[in-house]
Amino acid sequence: MKDVERYLQAGTRENTRRSYQSAIEHFEVSWGGFLPATSDSIVRYLVDYADTLSSNTLKQRLAALAQWHITQGFPDPTKTPTVRQVLKGIRTLHPAQAKQAAPLQLQHLEQAVHWLNQEAERAQQSGNLASLRRSRRDAALLLIGFWRGFRSDELCRLQVEHIQAEAGAGMSLFLPQSKSDCWR
Repeated sequence: MKDVERYLQAGTRENTRRSYQSAIEHFEVSWGGFLPATSDSIVRYLVDYADTLSSNTLKQRLAALAQWHITQGFPDPTKTPTVRQVLKGIRTLHPAQAKQAAPLQLQHLEQAVHWLNQEAERAQQSGNLASLRRSRRDAALLLIGFWRGFRSDELCRLQVEHIQAEAGAGMSLFLPQSKSDCWR
């Protein structure tokens, strides 16, 4: 059973567990809901927060409630047609433009890489091997992240053993804990 628990824990990221726990607490404590919930109480919950929470937040809360019900062995009240229709109505009446960070401009990428290359040269001249490696690593991560569109958490988990480079052909990177878990 210890191995089963270990794999179950590894199957869900810690951030997701915290987020789901927070959503359950919000439903029970802040809103005053009872678990197991009914589809009617889920609908009332959605309606009560429709104009204050984004539809993405409401979808995340529904995912947490669905997961709680499934893991506790109860039917999932979030999948009823009424809940889905109410959520669709909320998205229609309260459209939210996705907040997206401004993309890194090519000129800023060039400036950052140029600065890192200068740092590497200074480190090499002073014999500071650690700083040289750090500068080269940072430049490589910055360029890979920019050109492949990797998320910051994906870049942080990238490991040398997951990189396959072939002269004249390119490079393949394996991201074992990416949201898509695929070769890129």
